[in-house]
Amino acid sequence: MNFSLLARHQRLISLVAACLSLSVSLSFGLGELKSWQQIEWLDVLGEGSVALLSLVWIVAILASRPPGKVTTALIVGLSCFLFSALLDWFDEFVHYQAAAEGLSVIESMPAAFGMFIMSYALYQWHQEQLALNRQLQRREAGWREHQQIDFITQLYRVDYMRGQIDMQLRSKDGSDFSIVMLDIDNFDGFNRRFGTAEGDRLLREMSELMLMNLRNTDLACRYAGDRFILLLPNTDLSQAQELAQQIKTAIAHLAFKPAQQGTAVYHTLSFAAEMARVNDGVEAIISRVNQQLNTAKTV
Repeated sequence: MNFSLLARHQRLISLVAACLSLSVSLSFGLGELKSWQQIEWLDVLGEGSVALLSLVWIVAILASRPPGKVTTALIVGLSCFLFSALLDWFDEFVHYQAAAEGLSVIESMPAAFGMFIMSYALYQWHQEQLALNRQLQRREAGWREHQQIDFITQLYRVDYMRGQIDMQLRSKDGSDFSIVMLDIDNFDGFNRRFGTAEGDRLLREMSELMLMNLRNTDLACRYAGDRFILLLPNTDLSQAQELAQQIKTAIAHLAFKPAQQGTAVYHTLSFAAEMARVNDGVEAIISRVNQQLNTAKTV
């Protein structure tokens, strides 16, 4: 969970606080405290657990999701459920005068309304996940193998890339393909200035931006550190260089804002491209493009 997201949910937090305050005011303002002998402590434990878990779910959602209609619907629904759960829990500590007995009658109504809203929110959340899954399928060449996924960038590791290049080299259709290697300029300096946590976040955002600029059949992997490698099937050298330039331009316009400062930091990329040759090998083509990139960065 990312608790820094809580600052972006001020209205929803105010709604939850209002539900807490209203339930306390209604219950203890209209009712009278029971004696200790009248309290059913097993009911207190059970109904209190429901209220507490509802509040925990609310905090978990607020600390895990950005603002949006799905987040709002989830919190509104859970807040209604929390309101009913608190009224039900406070019933164990107070009894109402005749004029306030209606409060115990209607305490379940907000919960029913909240469940209806949450059902809508969960449906929208499901649609959201389907859209994300379609994007992941779009971005990957072949099936996702989780043990070969880089933890920071969520891209495949270089070993997976080697296997995909080998498959391209062994392909009987003889179609051309190219390899592009990209390197973030002065990434070490950024890490020293802002820390590795911000560096990891920068790598993730750049990875997502790269994927947005690739085609359905292309594959992006993390090569090492701040270096990435792309496999571009059915692509000649000029097309590969053009695509790499497009990614470089997109990265140059990425306004990354480190947590330590409000102003944006911009970055540039260096890249090199190589086209597969006759009787090429996996390590040979990777070595060529890697050496070409190293040479470009020293110029």
